[in-house]
Amino acid sequence: MTTANIIRDHVLNKCSWVDKETTVDSIKIGDGDKPLKKVGVCWYCSIKTIKSAIDAECDLLITHEPTWWDHFDSPGGWRDKGPGLKKTKLLEKSGMVVLRLHDSWDRWPKIGIRDSFAKALGLNNFVLESDDHWNAMYEVPEQTLKNFAGYVAEKVKPLGDDAVQVIGNPNMKIRYPSIGIGCGGPKDNMIEKGSDVLIMCFDGASYWRDRDRFAEQGVGVITLEHGTTEVSGMEAMTGYLKEAWPELEVQYFDNHWKAWHAN
Repeated sequence: MTTANIIRDHVLNKCSWVDKETTVDSIKIGDGDKPLKKVGVCWYCSIKTIKSAIDAECDLLITHEPTWWDHFDSPGGWRDKGPGLKKTKLLEKSGMVVLRLHDSWDRWPKIGIRDSFAKALGLNNFVLESDDHWNAMYEVPEQTLKNFAGYVAEKVKPLGDDAVQVIGNPNMKIRYPSIGIGCGGPKDNMIEKGSDVLIMCFDGASYWRDRDRFAEQGVGVITLEHGTTEVSGMEAMTGYLKEAWPELEVQYFDNHWKAWHAN
């Protein structure tokens, strides 16, 4: 019999970088010891995603980001009002369990958030990583920032971004792009290691605090939506779960709101 608690314990026991006492990787609602037959996986636990998982008869929904717009999903707050209360009522009525796997899957090797994003971008020539393992630098054929940004834009269309935002001289030559994990994207640490273009997410890339400073150091900055940089890792989780628990049916859901651009 497989349960949400068994899955959580299995994952956390493989993560030396996670403090089990303080991690947000925990059951958010529902009975963690409930026997499972079908598991849903998502990046963001939106109302649409919750409804889709319930309609698909999932016993458990694994999400990467918070359910009630609070990193710790603390009691009260949006759980008890507005769209958060709608989520709470849907989940309580259905009995579906919600488990968050964030701190663990961020740095999970090969198929976790960072490495799956690199694979989605076609960045195969790994050069080095940051001392804390959050960021990685790759080598691509030398080209202009404008050309590389266009390449990235094509790669991320299937992931949910219909355009990318770029800061920097479009004609500058680049060769060493770097990426990171969600809001923990590449910053000065990767510039110091030789990266000449940083691929970041908006949630972790303030203009006045970060991007302007990076541009002043002569590097390009390509900015994407948070989900665009992480959905590949969560989709890869479905394969891991199927292999670890072949008796479970596992389905990926991608029904969170996507940003779009108007010209």
